[in-house]
Amino acid sequence: MKFGPAPTGVRVGDTVTWVNRDIFRHSATARNHAFDVDLPPGGTGTTVMQTLGTFDYFCRFHAAMTAQILVTT
Repeated sequence: MKFGPAPTGVRVGDTVTWVNRDIFRHSATARNHAFDVDLPPGGTGTTVMQTLGTFDYFCRFHAAMTAQILVTT
């Protein structure tokens, strides 16, 4: 129950694909509400990174799952 390594080299306008290889439902939810991707078991979801910055994110269903992604220009 943890996120894999965050992608590197993400730029504004890039699409990030989230993959759930677990048997449990997860989400990738930005603390600042910039994105909220629902990930059913075995599912995928995408988000277009529209804002420059560092984004802390977590799983709505498993609060201990946290990570961070950096978006540059």
